[in-house]
Amino acid sequence: MARGSLASTLTRCFSLQQRRWAASFAAAADGRPETYLFMGPPGVGKGTYSTRVADYFGLEHIASGDLVRDEIKSGSELGNQMKEIVNAGNLLPDSLILRVIREHFMKSHAEGTDRFLLDGFPRTAQQAVALDAIADVKLAVNLGLREEVLVEKCLGRRLCKKCGKNYNIADIYLPASEDGRPEIVMPPLNPPPECMEHMEQRADDTEPVIRRRLDVYNAAAAPVEQYYEQQGKLLNFEITGGIPQTLPRLLDVLRPQMDVSGQQAESQKA
Repeated sequence: MARGSLASTLTRCFSLQQRRWAASFAAAADGRPETYLFMGPPGVGKGTYSTRVADYFGLEHIASGDLVRDEIKSGSELGNQMKEIVNAGNLLPDSLILRVIREHFMKSHAEGTDRFLLDGFPRTAQQAVALDAIADVKLAVNLGLREEVLVEKCLGRRLCKKCGKNYNIADIYLPASEDGRPEIVMPPLNPPPECMEHMEQRADDTEPVIRRRLDVYNAAAAPVEQYYEQQGKLLNFEITGGIPQTLPRLLDVLRPQMDVSGQQAESQKA
């Protein structure tokens, strides 16, 4: 079977399964797990903040990209199908990604977990609509950062080839803008002396490539933001400092909504 027809066949099969899930959840909407989303452009710190927020509020953190990579590495039938599509240079159909997320929900539910924080998905409005069939999205947190800072942060990213840890050598100070945006102060996250000689920069972390990534992201993200805004679920949060300054402020903003949801979930279990 040609690779293109394989991807098309898989998409049709899993789209049918997705419609079945949607029908079952329509009959019992509370069967969908309570889910929070973290969105934002490349380099904004979604992974950094979403993992810390998940730990604080007792949510299971799910990075959609990690789920896909783990499934491919597992050598399962689904993983092998996904590997074949990726190796052919094609994008994975939304239905396959949703299936991996859905199966993870089911596995975690069997282990007693029903509250999740999803990092990096959805990325398109079509994905957002499809996600509603399998997840009860409570809130979409949209992290923002001035573009010139995003570019500088991405240019400052470094990886230690020896220990594998990530660092950022950018020392950022931006005064308040004329349109009222606050000043931004982000000190560098410098490596220890023993890592200095092992620093490595990603080959694609160049300014033209970074700006192109941001353009692509912004074009796809606008409809997603609009989708959740229309539902009253979008929370825009602008980052203006480093993690020590930003995380407490972010938790303060999220606490009223996430604590209430958590208390409701616990009372329903009781």
